Amino acid sequence: MIVPPIPDRLEKAIIFLRGEPDGRSWLDGLPARIANYAQQWDLTLDSIADSGAMSCCVYCTAAADGTPAVLKIPVDPESGYTEMALLQRWAAANAAPAVLQRATTSGVFLMTRIIPGAIAWPDNDGTDSTQFGELLTQLNQSHLPEPPELKDLADIAHMRMDWARERFADPQYAEAMNRFGATTHLAHAENVLDALLHTNSTRHVLHADLQAKNVLQGPATLYAIDPLGAVGDINAEAGLWIAIQNGPTSISERLDHLNSHPLLDDVRLRAWTFVFAVAEYRPYQPAPAERIEIFIENADPVRIINQVRTV
Repeated sequence: MIVPPIPDRLEKAIIFLRGEPDGRSWLDGLPARIANYAQQWDLTLDSIADSGAMSCCVYCTAAADGTPAVLKIPVDPESGYTEMALLQRWAAANAAPAVLQRATTSGVFLMTRIIPGAIAWPDNDGTDSTQFGELLTQLNQSHLPEPPELKDLADIAHMRMDWARERFADPQYAEAMNRFGATTHLAHAENVLDALLHTNSTRHVLHADLQAKNVLQGPATLYAIDPLGAVGDINAEAGLWIAIQNGPTSISERLDHLNSHPLLDDVRLRAWTFVFAVAEYRPYQPAPAERIEIFIENADPVRIINQVRTV
């Protein structure tokens, strides 16, 4: 069986995530693993996705019936088990790919491929916000299967803040970060985050990484992929999507579009958006960076904290 070549971008991402010896060892064994699962599940292999750093996704076809599919081999088996369970939960709401096959000991699974499958980048006006709001509703229907055991949102949020702290300290971005006022904004974001975590009283099952790159355009609706999985405040779910924008609509306008959504609270949504806008600031991505700069410049973190504590 001929296994498609592993893209350079994916290879570099895996090595960056796991380090040279461990990452290289995992990559060296990857072609044989792909071939093994393709034979076991009777798959015709097409190509390997070059995105991501926590898994290898192989585009393929189920030979028995011609179903377009994706073979997913996670770097961490536990994340594979969590993702499988969440996708099964949301597939029942037609909001995620369906799991077709699973390996019981490795976290590897086969799922349906979303067609057309383009990333649903929010590059329009209120139409994008409406579609995202509909996806949020689908993901939170009351009749869905029980979720797996998940991390608390606090763990995921603190992880993002740690990533931001490392990125802000990178010497190659020092000038841009100083101009942005990264150190001050990060301190403010940590204070807002602390207020949010200490005042939350809701426990929703969250995707926990529902930014645009993990939302695909299906034949008639949007689908969620690549969940981290957590339980906590659903306003964080929407806040991340709002914070990372590359379209003509500003962050403030996105907030206006979604603040009346029945699952969301205007004050907490704005606060989570502030936290993630700071944490996800990347000067090397000009379009979202410019929107974040404008939003942060016009935000008052003290006022945000006071509002969160009095809701």
